[in-house]
Amino acid sequence: MAWYTIIFLGAVTATIAANPVESLAFSTGDRRALLKGTASAIISILGSNFSPQSVSAADTVSTSVTQTLTVPRSKAVVVLGAGGKTGQECVAALLGASRPCIATTRSGDFSLDGSSAGLTTASADVTSLDSLSAVIGQGDIGAVIFAASASTKGGDAMAVDRDGVINAARACIANDVSRLIIVSSGTVTRPDSAVYKLLNFVGKGIMEAKIVGEDGVREMYSDPELVKKGVGYTVIRPGGLTTGASLGAAALELNQGDGKSGRLSRADVAELCINCLDSSDSFDATFECYEASTAKPVESVGLSNIMKSTDATTYKSGREQLGENWDELFRGLVRDPGHEA
Repeated sequence: MAWYTIIFLGAVTATIAANPVESLAFSTGDRRALLKGTASAIISILGSNFSPQSVSAADTVSTSVTQTLTVPRSKAVVVLGAGGKTGQECVAALLGASRPCIATTRSGDFSLDGSSAGLTTASADVTSLDSLSAVIGQGDIGAVIFAASASTKGGDAMAVDRDGVINAARACIANDVSRLIIVSSGTVTRPDSAVYKLLNFVGKGIMEAKIVGEDGVREMYSDPELVKKGVGYTVIRPGGLTTGASLGAAALELNQGDGKSGRLSRADVAELCINCLDSSDSFDATFECYEASTAKPVESVGLSNIMKSTDATTYKSGREQLGENWDELFRGLVRDPGHEA
């Protein structure tokens, strides 16, 4: 049995032992509570003591940004999972924005069509903190984009989407990296939704792994001293991923609270990742993203995406973000609870 499976099972057992009555009920709230407890046990086992929190519409706290918390364009950006489809788009977007990029894969092999000026490659395994530290700790790293994820081609969700994210956060914090960008998933806090259930089943627990990873990162970065140093994160929760060129900021809608979703191209996800680096508004924030024309409540977005509907819902969560450019799109995002300025 893999070490990360043993840790997960041990953490679940410890959580259930501590909360025997609550663990028997698996309503949405109870299941989320069990996952939070499991995350705490996991981090304790791995050597860090914290109790994760999740971001929902009711939790999000508004704050004013008083600092310029952006990433200098002269500093390199590490892309973890550069060999995947989203990772490749992130590398291309970075180079297109004239930002130096370090593209990492497990093997260290990486190729990209077009100009590779400003590109270097490296080997990195997100399941190994030592491996990540070797790349992220080499100096002059401005940001890290976590685009890795377990897939049907290989990889374990708990090892990659949970422990890998936490490893990346540890390495970034230890080396004062200005920003960690995490590509997560829409509906990740909605185990009652059809999309969550499908993705979690196909991905062998991937949605559970993603939310525990997210929660861990938010708690690790809640230290006010990190904000003073300009060290933070952004969690991006895309809807259904498609191929094709970026449509740009004006075609997108952002949201907070995980109540709406839709679909968008991987190229637009990459553009969000790269343009977040120029935005103080996205510092220590979690948000969902999708093409505005595909917006639907989480309860009905699955069928809408299958049908490729472009008939946007009239439902409003009250947290929609629109803009003609990237600055306008990010403006008004609120920081996560516990991360107020």
